[in-house]
This record gives sequence, C-alpha cells and structure tokens, in this order.
Amino acid sequence: MKARKQAGWYTGTLMFALIMVVVLFVAQPWIPLALLATLAVFGVIAAINHGIEAWKRHHPHDHTPAH
Repeated sequence: MKARKQAGWYTGTLMFALIMVVVLFVAQPWIPLALLATLAVFGVIAAINHGIEAWKRHHPHDHTPAH
C-alpha cells in the first residue's frame, strides 16, 4: 500500500507555526504571556465600550419632559 501524502500547503505551515510557538515559549515565556495579556486588555476595553454604548441607548441624557 502506498501512503497518502497530506493534502494542502497549510499542514506543513501549521506544524512549523506550532513548533515555533513552542520554541518561543520555552526560550522566552514572557512573550506569549505578554501577547495574551494584550489580548485580554483589548477584550476588556471592547466589553466596556459595548456596555457604555448599551447604557447610552437605554438611558438618554435628556430626561426633561416634553412640552
């Protein structure tokens, strides 16, 4: 039986990327942790912005009664 070759260029690239991530984490563990922290801060800021926009929609600033 002939072994089938893996299809697609991305399989080799994915393996290369995974190996590079592992090597980078072993060599300098603070770099991926800093990237994760940056993503976490971005997520918190996006959530706060979403909450502010929702609050503005439900609580308009003009509370004066119509004449």
